Amino acid sequence: MRRRRNMLTVCLMLLTAVVSNTAGASCGGEPFMGAYVNIPKLFNSDSDIRDRERSIAKQLDRFKASGLRVVMPYVTTTAGTALYPSKIVPRCLYSDWDPVSVLMREARHRGLQVYPVPCVLACGKQQPQGILQQHTEWALRDERGRPIGHISPCHPQARDWVVSVMHEIVEKYKPDGLLLDYLRFNNRPMQLDPHGAAQLKKLMRGVPETLQSVSLQRFKEDSLTQLMRSISIDLRRQQPGIKLAIYSWGPHVVQDHRVAQDWRTWAQKRYIDMVNVSGYCFPENYGDRYMQVFADRIGGALEINGKLRRPIKVTLCLGIRTSHGQIDKAADVDDYLSTASRLGVDGTAVFTWSHAEPYLEEIMQAGYLTHFADGLKNRR
Repeated sequence: MRRRRNMLTVCLMLLTAVVSNTAGASCGGEPFMGAYVNIPKLFNSDSDIRDRERSIAKQLDRFKASGLRVVMPYVTTTAGTALYPSKIVPRCLYSDWDPVSVLMREARHRGLQVYPVPCVLACGKQQPQGILQQHTEWALRDERGRPIGHISPCHPQARDWVVSVMHEIVEKYKPDGLLLDYLRFNNRPMQLDPHGAAQLKKLMRGVPETLQSVSLQRFKEDSLTQLMRSISIDLRRQQPGIKLAIYSWGPHVVQDHRVAQDWRTWAQKRYIDMVNVSGYCFPENYGDRYMQVFADRIGGALEINGKLRRPIKVTLCLGIRTSHGQIDKAADVDDYLSTASRLGVDGTAVFTWSHAEPYLEEIMQAGYLTHFADGLKNRR
């Protein structure tokens, strides 16, 4: 009888493990409560280093008091500049001081997690900057064939260089995670880099003209997936257990979209642990239907994730002030968070900490962030 009870106990444990695994990462752990941080906004750049470090400490005190728990500092810019002393990125904003190291130290002292945010492929917008000034052959081209400030994931040497930058960040700081921003193609009509164009031409030999646009799209998606795979393999080998996340516009980019960001495949293959979905839906860009667009976008991402064999975390990127629009009042934060919570997200990342500060007192007094986090915990 005792042996039978023991066998039953083992079976129940195995069943629990299976259910837990199929539920995926999105159903476990604490809610993700973070904010993107622009490092130069944390202090007065004209002050001495000691005053800068004191300012960072005070900002993180306020950060923790707000209910946020994950600091997400941008560590490279869209202009291809490093915000830490890099041995790989050609231009560093702080060559004689390391604000990221200070941020890591002070965050850990307060029990906060840190997910550095590199702008992976953005490198100069219209004009090549950063590493693309040394390697123009790595750049995507505009419709007239002129290089633009965007690294091509189709070029193998460019991919290797990108992986080396991610490796340097993780090796240097041993963060809790890394959130990859701008891991996508440019969203404008463009041409590939010369190497990528040559590779595509080989692949399209014998392909009917009517299917060539499909071939181009698949080539772009495969190239970006290859880069994501390389980053995942390298960083997980270097630091087992590191969490990898991406920023994404949502469910519509996983297939046949110009940016070619097939995060569904990345999640399925476990290259990423979280997707932070843009909540940038405002009256300015969507009129009166903005909240419906918001719900459809978040719901669509959750639907994709729910169909995966092992779901990942899906979190909301809560836009305070963005290039697409901005909130008008602190209560708008509650509208987005409440809708996202009802739909079933796993947390939020505020864009950005400095943009949220003017509303922070009211957000904290009303308890919008803490109520959101408590609601997610209760759901579990």
